[in-house]
Amino acid sequence: MEGSSEAFAARPRQRPRVESAIRPMIVACSAALAVAWSTAGSGQVALPAVAAPAAGSPQVAMPAPVNVAPGVYVFRGLAGETNAQDLGGTANVSAIIGPRGVAVIESGVSFRRGEAIIEALGRMTARPIRLLILTHAGQEVVFGAAAFQAHGIPVLMHRDAAALMAARCDQCLQRLNATLGVRAMAGTRLVKPDVLIDASESIDVIGRRLRLIVPREGSAPGALAVFDPASSTLVGGSLVTVDTMPDLRDSDGNSWSPVLALLGATHCAHLVPAYGALGDCSALLALDRYFRELDARVQQLFAAGVGLAEVTRQSDLPEFAAWHGYATLHGANAERAFLRVERASFGK
Repeated sequence: MEGSSEAFAARPRQRPRVESAIRPMIVACSAALAVAWSTAGSGQVALPAVAAPAAGSPQVAMPAPVNVAPGVYVFRGLAGETNAQDLGGTANVSAIIGPRGVAVIESGVSFRRGEAIIEALGRMTARPIRLLILTHAGQEVVFGAAAFQAHGIPVLMHRDAAALMAARCDQCLQRLNATLGVRAMAGTRLVKPDVLIDASESIDVIGRRLRLIVPREGSAPGALAVFDPASSTLVGGSLVTVDTMPDLRDSDGNSWSPVLALLGATHCAHLVPAYGALGDCSALLALDRYFRELDARVQQLFAAGVGLAEVTRQSDLPEFAAWHGYATLHGANAERAFLRVERASFGK
């Protein structure tokens, strides 16, 4: 793991215990907040000054938080594709509140949404936000991070996800400016994470231990999940979906299925995906079944001599047709799975 600010300069060369290594780095990044956060009786939080939004910019209204478990809240994302009507609020944003502060997971699609998340949490608790965790490089979750950094809140991400974000998300930002509008995206920029991790770790920066779970493979390079043992809540990021079609753009079902077994070993009572409905760990079974049935179907099509041009039309899986995104993603998933089977056949 590493930090990207001077506050991280003094750290030992040898690899110490995971928690003792990462916690001072995060604390160093957020130390300046100590006098900025007000814990006086009002329950409100006094945030450091940040430039005001441009006049006439659309205002982001956060939904009422869902209290998933003691100390765990979720601002639910809206079903559907990113659009100007909902200002891109399609991702779930989680907050875990501990005795010493708050960890936020995902930041929304824009600087403005990041600000709205911070303000909404300020109305909920006087405890400071100590850390923002980005679970993957999806455009719907990373661009609000600039607002958190503007308030001095450190951003944590896996090294590979950060590299993917740096390589891909400039184009994402151009598309979002076109889709949501320049005013809605005012102040939005691609950030450089303050803390990078390379493997699964346990951290305690809020007085509540959290496990960062980093599978070897998954939905995308560097995708991670966050498990809160105190409430048995798994924030799965893009590694899990509930009643929502997964996107195999950066992965395939065969490598994803073992990840679901790893996450299922948490026996989570509460499951929060980055996209889709809330659930529990039993929802992982349905996602695993989708991957298995998709693989079986494309194997059948390949064995029957069906060409790639016909795969989408012949790969229907009615059991999953009601999942959000089925019409737009399942055909592409089937084509990618078919090409994987085709490539594997060349080596036989």
